[in-house]
Amino acid sequence: MRRTYRILIAALLVCCEVLSCCGCGSPDRGDEARAACETFCESVKAGDTAKILTYLNGEASEEALNGLINPPEFNQEQTAVSQAIKESTTYSIQDPVYDKNAKTATVFVVWNQADLSADEVINANSIEEFKTAVTSVPAKYFTLSLTVDLSGEFASIQNPMETVYSVYAYNTVDLNIMPGALSDYFVKVSPVLAPKGVYSNVDAIGIRVDFQEAVDTLRMIPDVYYTVARNGEVIYTSDLIDFFGTHSLRLDYTTEMTSAGDLNEDGFITDGSYMFMVFDSHSKEICRCECTVENVLLEKEEFQFEKYKKDHYLSNLVYDIKDSELMATSFIYKTGWWDYDGTSVGKSAFASNTKTLGFSLAVSSTNDKELYFDYYFSKEADFSDIGETGPAFSSSLRPTIYEDQACYDIDYTPEEMKPGFYGLVVYGDAAKKHILFTAACIVVEEKSGDVID
Repeated sequence: MRRTYRILIAALLVCCEVLSCCGCGSPDRGDEARAACETFCESVKAGDTAKILTYLNGEASEEALNGLINPPEFNQEQTAVSQAIKESTTYSIQDPVYDKNAKTATVFVVWNQADLSADEVINANSIEEFKTAVTSVPAKYFTLSLTVDLSGEFASIQNPMETVYSVYAYNTVDLNIMPGALSDYFVKVSPVLAPKGVYSNVDAIGIRVDFQEAVDTLRMIPDVYYTVARNGEVIYTSDLIDFFGTHSLRLDYTTEMTSAGDLNEDGFITDGSYMFMVFDSHSKEICRCECTVENVLLEKEEFQFEKYKKDHYLSNLVYDIKDSELMATSFIYKTGWWDYDGTSVGKSAFASNTKTLGFSLAVSSTNDKELYFDYYFSKEADFSDIGETGPAFSSSLRPTIYEDQACYDIDYTPEEMKPGFYGLVVYGDAAKKHILFTAACIVVEEKSGDVID
């Protein structure tokens, strides 16, 4: 019996020795290891390079550490993305596993970080979209171990750089965010529709800015804005313009953007020397381009509609393009009166139950000039009374862009469609001095379906 008791005591002593070597056999030292890891991990999460350096024992230089945590070559967009990932990073520390013989503790740390492989993150095309994505998608986690040396008076971490490299690995990943400044990708700038940089009698001037095609493939390109100065004085500043999926920008200054004194008496942009300056959203200049406006005084052109009989409107298309430049860029075979509601009774004739008169002027898709027009009405075919009554309707428009061309859809929808003759005059200027073309049609007494061929 006494022999059995001795064997039991010996077995218990062996078990106690084993437990003291493996696991948290020394609560005080285990707590010390955990505290050291918590302080270190908090410094890593915060990116506090000064504090992290105190753990490295010369394992990495201050320059190398800064280069990993705060890459100096990052532009503003890349820095914002890096910061968003950094803010998404969290950690949790497991209980230390203490080795009494080696006088070390192994501490496992679970890190959680934005999942950069998530579709929402990959497809984000702005900083705000990216920030939303990294906080809404499930986080990705990875586990790292820290070895804490407890042989000295104070605990010291033996492998700190492994954690720093792993946590900040995202700064070495190519997220396809544009490196450098947008100005680095600038190719050329030139005035639009003014090869020699001189405009005359126009309601719009503008520039085209071309960048390297590489920007088409990049994300989070900064927005741009531009200013327009006349004779050295800034007269217009644009809003920010989203710059994504293209390597060419057209930037205009039109009559809609003008203030008092920016248009002459004919409604054209005022004479002067104009300077376009283009900036990115960080106010870094990308380019500038100068052009000149030299207007020519216009004499008001008079018009007179041709005298036709009713049967002429039924069998013929009645219009006359008077401007050679417009003629050169028009598709004549697609131009004419447009039958919106199936009430046409001839090439330039409509039944009295038509709702809208519309003339469709088909032009090249490069045309985007604003045109001004008047519709006149007369009971008589010779329009002898239009001088007394004036236009029945006046407006302006720009072309609608279709797949292969553009069309000026010049419509008139009166409150009451009266039978008689309707004349259309289209001008190239707001002062209505230069006539581009005229057209005429007839509305017959009969309604559609009652007309006898």
